Amino acid sequence: MSRAKANSVQVSSMSGGRSQALDALLENSLKMLRLAESEDWLDVIQTGILRKQMIDDFFETPVSAGEENDVARVLRRMLQINEEIEEMAVHSRGGLGENIGAIQQGRRAVTAYSENTASALARGSLE
Repeated sequence: MSRAKANSVQVSSMSGGRSQALDALLENSLKMLRLAESEDWLDVIQTGILRKQMIDDFFETPVSAGEENDVARVLRRMLQINEEIEEMAVHSRGGLGENIGAIQQGRRAVTAYSENTASALARGSLE
């Protein structure tokens, strides 16, 4: 039996509601990935909270032997997506750190300029 046929047989063994819930979990994870790609971190977190509730709801009913392969496949993909999101978050945080560093450097330059200007004015050398 081909792999595609084996998957379709396994999917058909899931009830419609369980299959839809599993699809919704994966779609929610993909939504989180799209949000992370656009660096919408607040929505990533909020969508993750919703996904957590969806996961809890899904696993209130034990996974049957006929569902194991499909559930495992979706969970593996969700883990891959999580890893991608974590990488983006680390890079974003690094970029944010660079931006903060540039702001701090600018602030130090303004402070130094202000101090030098005030000192020069006090000596009367800028008049």
